[in-house]
Amino acid sequence: MALTMAFFHVFIRGENFLIEQNGAQSWMGFYKNVYVEAGGEDEATSIAITRTCADPVFRASVKNPAGKPPELNIEEINEIAHEPSLVDSAFTYFPAESQ
Repeated sequence: MALTMAFFHVFIRGENFLIEQNGAQSWMGFYKNVYVEAGGEDEATSIAITRTCADPVFRASVKNPAGKPPELNIEEINEIAHEPSLVDSAFTYFPAESQ
């Protein structure tokens, strides 16, 4: 029996990221919309986090020291109708509340 795939919108919030941009480092958070096809919510979450962390520009910008790991949180996940025009959003950064 074949696994039925569904299309999901995963809204990710990152916190406690030391981001280097334009030669300066600052503590930031971010939001990102990710659209994935998966067999269920758990798989969609895993794919969305993996895809987010695999972004080469993002990976190169993260400068967290060993004792201050960043956090990724799933703010929202919804099964949606498949729409080929939907693509992952860019990272939308915001200043961290405290460090």
